[in-house]
Amino acid sequence: MAKLRFKRLGLFYLIALGCIALSIVVSQILIQTSINRQQDDAHVINVAGRQRMLSQKISKLALKIEHQKGERLQNIIALREALALWKQSHEGLQFGDAELGLSGANSSIIMEMFETISPHYEAIYQNAQDLLSLPPDHDDSTALLRADYVSTILAHESTFLEGMDKIVFQYDEEAQKKVRELKETEYFLLVISLLIIIIELIFIFRPLARSVRATVQDLMASEESSRKMTRELSKLYEELGKSYQDLEAVNLEPESPSLYASMSAQGEFMYLAPRFLHMMEYEETEPPKTFQQLLKSSGYKDDFIKGLMLLLQENKNWTGEIRLITEPGDFCWVETFLIPIAITGEIKMISHDITEFKEAKIRSRELNRERIEKSVKEQQYRSVLILEGQEEERKRLSRELHDGVGQMLSAMKLLLESFAPSSNPMKMRLEDAKSLMKSIIQEVRRVSFNLTPSSLDDFGLVPAIKKFCDEINSVTKAKVEFVNETRFINRLESTIETNLYRIIQESVNNALKYAKATHITVRFSHNINSLNILIEDDGKGFDYDRLGSSGHFEKAGHGIFNMKERTSYIGGSFNLTTELGKGTKIFITLSLDKND
Repeated sequence: MAKLRFKRLGLFYLIALGCIALSIVVSQILIQTSINRQQDDAHVINVAGRQRMLSQKISKLALKIEHQKGERLQNIIALREALALWKQSHEGLQFGDAELGLSGANSSIIMEMFETISPHYEAIYQNAQDLLSLPPDHDDSTALLRADYVSTILAHESTFLEGMDKIVFQYDEEAQKKVRELKETEYFLLVISLLIIIIELIFIFRPLARSVRATVQDLMASEESSRKMTRELSKLYEELGKSYQDLEAVNLEPESPSLYASMSAQGEFMYLAPRFLHMMEYEETEPPKTFQQLLKSSGYKDDFIKGLMLLLQENKNWTGEIRLITEPGDFCWVETFLIPIAITGEIKMISHDITEFKEAKIRSRELNRERIEKSVKEQQYRSVLILEGQEEERKRLSRELHDGVGQMLSAMKLLLESFAPSSNPMKMRLEDAKSLMKSIIQEVRRVSFNLTPSSLDDFGLVPAIKKFCDEINSVTKAKVEFVNETRFINRLESTIETNLYRIIQESVNNALKYAKATHITVRFSHNINSLNILIEDDGKGFDYDRLGSSGHFEKAGHGIFNMKERTSYIGGSFNLTTELGKGTKIFITLSLDKND
C-alpha cells in the first residue's frame, strides 16, 4: 500500500516537473523570439530613419552639382553612391534584403504608407538618375535640364520626408506593441507557473508532508517504546534484589531446636544425640572426638575455631549458622546455640537442621535469577530490533527528504530563477523568494544528512565522521577536530558503523548543547585487534559520581544511557571520565577480530 502511494506521488511529481519544464521552455522560446524581433525592429527603424537622411543628402548633392562647378565630379560620385544605397534600402524595407539584414515582413498599414510615398520616391530617383546622366560640362542646354531635374527633386523631397516620418513612427509603434504583448505573455506564463506550484502544494507537497509527518511520528513512537522497554529493564534489575524476599512464600516448617551435643570446656564431646549422628551419617564410622575436629573437617579456619573456643571459655553464648560436611561429603546447615554451663563446666550445643530451608532459599534465588536473566535477554533483543528499526526509518525518511522534497524544492528554485520580472518591487520579492528557497534547500539537506549521512553507506565511517565534523564547523562557532592517528580506513559491518556514528554524533551534540564546549576532538586509533575512539571536549564537565549514584544515567532517553546501550549492542566497551570545569572524555573500544 505504501509503495503504491509513493508510486502515485512520484507520478504526480513527474507530471508537475514536466509542466514546469514546459512553461520554462515556452517562456524561453517566446522571450528569445521577442528579443530577435526587437533586434530586427530596431534595425528596421534605423534603416527607415536613414532613408530620411539619404533623401536630404540626395537633394543637397543635387544642388551642389547644379551650382558648384569645380566640385561637380566629386558630388556626382557621392550622389551615385547615396542614390544606390537609398534605392537598396527602400526596396529592402519593403521586400527584404539579406545583405542589409532586412526581412521585409511589414504590416498592411506600413505597406500602404510605402504605396503612398512611392510616386515621390520614383520621381526623386528618376530625376536623380537623369541628373547623373548629364555631361559634367556647363553649357546652356545642360544647365536648363540640370535645373529642371534639381527643382523636381526638391519639389518631392518634403512630401517623401513626411511619409518616411510616418513610416518610422509606425515601425516604432508596432515595436512597442510587441513589447506590450510580450509582457502580457510573461504575466500569463507567470500565472500558469504559480498555478502549477499551487497544484503541486495541494496534490504533492501536502500528501508528502503528511507522509513524512506520519513517518516521524512512527519514529518517535518507536523511540518512546524503546524508552518504555528500557525502563522496564531497569525495573527488572531492581526486582532482582527484591526477589530474595520470595523465600517467605516457601512453606517449610523447620524442626524445633534440640540438644545435639554436650562437650567439655575444652571442646571434647561428652554426648552426641542420635538425631545429630543420623544427620551427619556417622552410623558406620567413628564421629569426631572434639568440636574443633568437627569444625576443621567442615572447612573452617583455625583462627575462627580458636576465637570461638576462647569466647565459650569466657562463659559467653554464641549463636549462628554452621555449615557442616557429612560423612558422604554432603553439605548440611544447622542453626546452633552454644551455651556454656558454668556450674558443670559443660557446653551445650542446641541446634536444629535448616538444610532444606537454606536449599529452598538458594533454589528460589536461582529460579528468580534465571527468570530475570531471560526477561533481560528478551528486552535486550527487543531493544536491538527497535534500534535497527529506528535506523531503517531514519534511512527511509532521509531518502524521502533528499529524493522527494529536496528535488521538488530544487525544481521550484529553477522555476523561480526562470522568472524575469521588469518591475523593481517584483524583482526584490523574487530575490527574497530565491534566498528563502536556497535556505530551505540547505536546511532539508542538513536534516537529511543528520538523519542518515549518505557518505556512511557509500564510503564508510571515517569519511562520514570527517564530513560530520565539517558540517558542525560550518554552522557553529565551536571547533570540532577529527584526528585519524593511525589512518584507520577499514570498513566495518553496517550496523556497527551506524551505531558508532550515532554515538559520536550524540557525544558531540551533547558537548555543544550542554557542556558549552568551544573545542571538541574526535580521535581514532587502532591496532590489529581493536579500534579506539576518544571524544574529548573542553566544556564545563559535571559530577559523574553524584549523578551516577542517583541513577541519572540509567534512565532511558538520556544521552549517556543511549551511548552505553549502543556500545553494548555492538560488543564494545564504554568509559567516561569528567570533572567540573575540566571537560569530558569518552573512550570507546571495539574489537576488530570479528570484523576482519
